Amino acid sequence: MNAPAVEALNLSKRYGRVDALSDASFFAPGNAITVLLGENGAGKTTAIKLILGFLRPNSGWLESRVSRVAYVPDRPAFFPWLRGREILAATSRAFGIHPPDLGRRVSALNERLGFDPGLLDRRVLGYSLGNQKKFSYLQSLILSPELLVADEPFSSLDPAAIRSVRSLFLDLKREGTTLLLSSHLISEMERICDSFIIIKRGRVIVQEGMADLCENYAFVRLPKGLPAPIITNRHDASGSYHWSRISSGVITVLADKDKARSLAEAASGTGRIHLEPPTLESLYFFFTS
Repeated sequence: MNAPAVEALNLSKRYGRVDALSDASFFAPGNAITVLLGENGAGKTTAIKLILGFLRPNSGWLESRVSRVAYVPDRPAFFPWLRGREILAATSRAFGIHPPDLGRRVSALNERLGFDPGLLDRRVLGYSLGNQKKFSYLQSLILSPELLVADEPFSSLDPAAIRSVRSLFLDLKREGTTLLLSSHLISEMERICDSFIIIKRGRVIVQEGMADLCENYAFVRLPKGLPAPIITNRHDASGSYHWSRISSGVITVLADKDKARSLAEAASGTGRIHLEPPTLESLYFFFTS
């Protein structure tokens, strides 16, 4: 993975007696797309708000190595009396963008987002939810951010807009932007992400790169009644992954392909072992079950 653009170590945040995030360590590699995965209430949005500086942690360490950060929330909110063009003008003044540069950026982003420029003369509160989401991207991306953080990046978007935003994310990565996305749409995230972070009940369970796992590792499921192989929870001395989970007597192992095959063959006494390549969805349910 690339060097971290954002890095957290033992980060914790409490709301009263509730631990929203507990000793969480994770990072967002620079010039890459990282996705935060977890069920509702897992701590994803809290992690995002800590990264953005909206919240202060109770303990731990957080460092951001980027200077321009943009944020697109799940449900964007705007002053109801302002038109789109007025919001963009205020944003550009706040961040020192010259009017000619603003016009060029807005025109280019309108095309990339599939956003109707005629809407800019209307109050944003009157937009459809999908167009409010597109406008939130427009407002954020005129800053040419080094880091784009998006919570549920495809919410309220129709299929054509999802495709446009997905392509935009990949273009931004190629242009050097770091992206941190939080989403429940695992199938969409799998198409674009370079690494994933799974959070469960406020704790980071795992962070890994997608390419390495899909290319070098495999699942093997051992039938009931077979002796269980000796497996460690994380890594063995050689660096191989040996995560395991037992459900209804069936042992599921994620390991490097050679190790997975040897474990399965040793346990079953047969060479006819089916190795299943991991997907983001199968990894998510494996780690959260």
